[in-house]
Amino acid sequence: MKNNSNDSEKIVKDPVCGMTKPKNQMKTQLPYKGIVYYFCSDGDKDMFVAHPDHWIIKIK
Repeated sequence: MKNNSNDSEKIVKDPVCGMTKPKNQMKTQLPYKGIVYYFCSDGDKDMFVAHPDHWIIKIK
């Protein structure tokens, strides 16, 4: 049986604001330490870049 799920429709979470959306609806993304993080706004991405370990601890 073939899996019809599309990876771009996978639900991801913005680590800064906590919003969840399909991956293809997020505004931007950033690879960090081997993991790709998705963001709903450039502002959230900028906050993450300024203090990434702060946000990673919050999502664990």
